Amino acid sequence: MKISIVGAGPGDKSLLTLEGKRAIEEADILIGAERLVREYSSEKKVYALYKPEEIVERIRNSGVGNKIVILRSGDPGFFSSLSGILKALEEDEGFKGVETEIIPGISSMQYFLENLHLSWENVRYVSLHGRKANIIGYIRRYPRVFTLLSSYNDLRETAEKLIFYHMDKIKILVGTRLSYPDEDVLVTDPRGIVSEIDKEDGRKRFSLAVAVFINSEASDPSFVSIEDREFIRGDIPMTKREVRILSISSLGLRPDSVLFDIGAGTGSISVEASQRLIDGEVYAIEKRSEAVDLILQNKRRFAADNIKVISDEAPECIKSLPVPTHIFIGGSGGKLREILEECISRFPKAGIVLNITSLDSLSEINGILKERELEADITLVNISRVKDIKGNKIMNGLNPVYIISIPGTGDGE
Repeated sequence: MKISIVGAGPGDKSLLTLEGKRAIEEADILIGAERLVREYSSEKKVYALYKPEEIVERIRNSGVGNKIVILRSGDPGFFSSLSGILKALEEDEGFKGVETEIIPGISSMQYFLENLHLSWENVRYVSLHGRKANIIGYIRRYPRVFTLLSSYNDLRETAEKLIFYHMDKIKILVGTRLSYPDEDVLVTDPRGIVSEIDKEDGRKRFSLAVAVFINSEASDPSFVSIEDREFIRGDIPMTKREVRILSISSLGLRPDSVLFDIGAGTGSISVEASQRLIDGEVYAIEKRSEAVDLILQNKRRFAADNIKVISDEAPECIKSLPVPTHIFIGGSGGKLREILEECISRFPKAGIVLNITSLDSLSEINGILKERELEADITLVNISRVKDIKGNKIMNGLNPVYIISIPGTGDGE
């Protein structure tokens, strides 16, 4: 048996590489998405399958001595479940020693961008095809973002989010039915996308599409700390900028981290942290309805689409949430011990950072650390800012804050 995983390109047979054509000509069995294998249904034995486990089961049942080609759209290594297929084959004892080759193809990104005369080494890419991604974060951060889409739903949802976050001037180039006779390119904006999809044939038109988002005002927010005055405040206490910087630094977040912000208040920590998590998520947990409203307003203000606002009380609500890599505790509502002990017990690998202002809370946390035999870094932060009083500049001290950092591996479970 020989297994070839072949990149079929955007779809048209003329875009196959010579190696790809050779493998298909020699194959006894073709397996792949229906739109790819139907081209060969009169010549070969074909199976319209997409999921790796279904493909491997089909190969297992095909008998020995066959040459098998698994067709993947575009290039096998570009968001086409190559790793899933290879893993499924490696884990199956029946495929030990079976020859496997991977034949590259032309990806839809290469095809579309070069047709647009755009150099693709300067483009960020992300897939919404069967997966979730922080597409708003990418568009906000990078001038050009290429996106694979599952259907018109992905395109419409992204356009509606751009409108919601006041990013409705973004230029969008949509390629539909790439490489086929009815290939088309639409140049528009988020409102134009919604209008086109709402037309009678809109859903069908965008059922097989890719998109490029062009943002002439893109900037990377992860390098900039937000000034306090930029947040919508209300009457809810807010973690001050200097303390936010130190606390988020103490967390040691990675781009794909999952952060719990417990007692999120106005959402200042959630927003600032979300800008560093291009591929991660923040769960802003807050029980006060007026604070929840502020978090939602600040989420929209800063286009922080990767914040999930949880209007509930800790520690009860965290039992139903995904496993975090990091936890920030800024408010406890009188349940500091319960929250901290639940977090330590339930998520032993998560790094935890707390902000507290009272000596009583410091004593309580020290007691928990001793009981659990845990080490922590404790820093007292005293900050003063210049204040003008009757024409005189004096230093005005803010409330001292203890930053307590309990190290974790930061890898969830």
